[in-house]
Amino acid sequence: MAFGAITDLWLIVILSRSVDEYHYMPVASMSLPQALFCSAVTAIGLFSFAASLNDLLDAKHDRVFSPTRPIASGEIGAAQAFTVALASLLLALVGVLFFGRDALFIAILIAGGTLFYNGIAKYIPGVGLLTIGVLHAGHMLIPNHDFTFTLPAWVAMTHATAVATIMHFIQAKRPALSRRAMWSLGLGWMACSVALIGFGISKSTGSFWPASTPSYGPIFPVLAMIAFVFVVIRKVRRATSPVIAAEKVARYGALWQSLYAAAWLLAWGEFWWALVALAVAGTGFGAMTLLKEFGGSTRSPIAYRG
Repeated sequence: MAFGAITDLWLIVILSRSVDEYHYMPVASMSLPQALFCSAVTAIGLFSFAASLNDLLDAKHDRVFSPTRPIASGEIGAAQAFTVALASLLLALVGVLFFGRDALFIAILIAGGTLFYNGIAKYIPGVGLLTIGVLHAGHMLIPNHDFTFTLPAWVAMTHATAVATIMHFIQAKRPALSRRAMWSLGLGWMACSVALIGFGISKSTGSFWPASTPSYGPIFPVLAMIAFVFVVIRKVRRATSPVIAAEKVARYGALWQSLYAAAWLLAWGEFWWALVALAVAGTGFGAMTLLKEFGGSTRSPIAYRG
């Protein structure tokens, strides 16, 4: 699932290096292999930190409601999980150092936001679901905090918030999303959208949408968003239980970020890099399917389960 986080940062790295106005930033001055490697390390570290911290803090809840999860089942001890979380965070900070002090500050804010979500916000649905989206958008600003074309970050925020909200409804999580919580979530999303897009517009020296973009470019991100809606509907309808449905939404929601990256690269005219993003997405989907097959082969014959 971390493939999506990696391609989010790779997208900003590639787009930043294709625009001359960012020549003064570390993301443009370092070599391309170094920029891609450091961004991948940062993405994997932050993603692993968030995932392991979530399991660690939810261990008591999982022992009752999800006893097969690693910590709840005793397969991994709490001390081991804490070590993984801490090591992942340190790994992310090491990777982000090469992008400068501002990038380090953003990464620390994201780590703090992750703690805020797991400790407080997840118990307030209207706040917690939006926090997930904001963290995804902030994550994309790490390689280049001055990147003025903020629509990719806005799509990432909207997508992550939508995925988390769908999972909340499918699993009937408590506390439930009341009408008041839905209004809070909607108004918060609108405020964050205005702030994020407004930030890009205010810092743009010319047109907000890059002038070098082909006229047909915007269609690719739109198609990617529409395709995700159809995939989610299909996967949820075919799921045999709410738990399986939520897991499918989570997996495909995370990996879909790679397809968004490919769509934005196509929109920008970076066709070869779009193929790289598609290859990463294909690798992620393939790895996900293989892991599911090997994980399920002990209880049932290997078969494609989507």
